[in-house]
Amino acid sequence: MFSMANGYRTLSQHLNDLKKENFSLKLRIYFLEERVQQKGEDSRDDVYRRNIELKVEVESLKRELQEKQQALDKTCQAALRQHYEEQQRESEHVYELLENKIQLLQEEARLARSEAEQATALAKAEAQRCQELVAKLKEAARSRGDSGNGAGCDTTALRWV
Repeated sequence: MFSMANGYRTLSQHLNDLKKENFSLKLRIYFLEERVQQKGEDSRDDVYRRNIELKVEVESLKRELQEKQQALDKTCQAALRQHYEEQQRESEHVYELLENKIQLLQEEARLARSEAEQATALAKAEAQRCQELVAKLKEAARSRGDSGNGAGCDTTALRWV
């Protein structure tokens, strides 16, 4: 019986040891699960925190991009305005030059017309004078009684001129 009691005791002892070990393992599993859950929560909190930080950074970068885009637009508009004003000034300068050229050409045309009129008047006057001289020469030749061959007319005309 001793061996049976001894076997029972050993078995009972072994069962108690297994129960203690089981309890220890369960306790260990509980703490490990809790730590994993806590780390998961910590890492989840870290993910949320990082996500918030990234969202803030994205918004900040969007605002910065918008500001830079506005500055670029203003610079572009200023450059276009300056280019337009330069083109406008250049056009006005060319217009003034052309206006001056037109005025000079009109003045030259007026002077040329005036000179042409004077030359025409002078030519008419000279033609009239020549006709008068020819008439006087004919009259002088008739009054002298020349034969009318024209030889005396030339010498007489030379004297009158």
